[in-house]
Amino acid sequence: MVGSRNLMNSIWFGEKTTLSQAEITEDLLKNHTERDILFDLIELYKIGDFTQKPLLIQLMNRTKDEAVLNLCIRVFFAIATHDDLRDSNNLRFLSKGTEEMVDTFASAATTSLSLEVVPYLLALLEDWNEIDDTAIIIKDSLDFFLDYEAKIGEEATAEEIGDYYVEYCNENDSESYYFQQNVAFPGDLTKKLVQRAMIAAPNEEPLKMELIPSLLSILTREKVPGDYRTIMNASYYKKMMEYIDNLSIKNWEKGQKYFYGYKL
Repeated sequence: MVGSRNLMNSIWFGEKTTLSQAEITEDLLKNHTERDILFDLIELYKIGDFTQKPLLIQLMNRTKDEAVLNLCIRVFFAIATHDDLRDSNNLRFLSKGTEEMVDTFASAATTSLSLEVVPYLLALLEDWNEIDDTAIIIKDSLDFFLDYEAKIGEEATAEEIGDYYVEYCNENDSESYYFQQNVAFPGDLTKKLVQRAMIAAPNEEPLKMELIPSLLSILTREKVPGDYRTIMNASYYKKMMEYIDNLSIKNWEKGQKYFYGYKL
């Protein structure tokens, strides 16, 4: 665990547990601290049991512990379906947001892979437009989904981005999950990873890639052998290729969302 403000500060949520579903559930019923409850919930989700998703949402909306809230947000986005995001009751905590929480929400929003998160980002942009750093994070996430800067300019207002979003949704399949402006597919993410590794390896440069290694690890349950700071030498490059070969033999469906290998 790293610091009190940021629990589980890693590119993913850790290895899958060796405990059974019954053992985790039994432990969950015994737990009294919010942190213990949250860690047990994560273990359940990692073995494909999402029945306790309402408990995560309840904890996320109730906790006063900012570190717990920030981790709840990250986990929620990783397991949220379009329907979870369409229900604004699930995100009541946003109305009393601190700057740190809004930053966490906006930066983690991209991992939802769902266009349904955009209206929340637009509402936050209106509320936090005066706070430069936070507004930049929100706009970056909006641009991740919509590529609006290239189309209507980076100075576009929340209202203009909102109008563009409505048009964008009409032209795209709102039931699919997206990475940037393409239908989400682990194979496409591994291509981007390979391209970056190939550029970095000859000069032994750092990988300098944050979102894709994290997303791939969380989607597939197979941790990417490297993160932003990993120096891409011949040995790491070989590990990367083995990792990608291993993922390529599995059946992934385009436009679907996964958590630790389980389709949501």
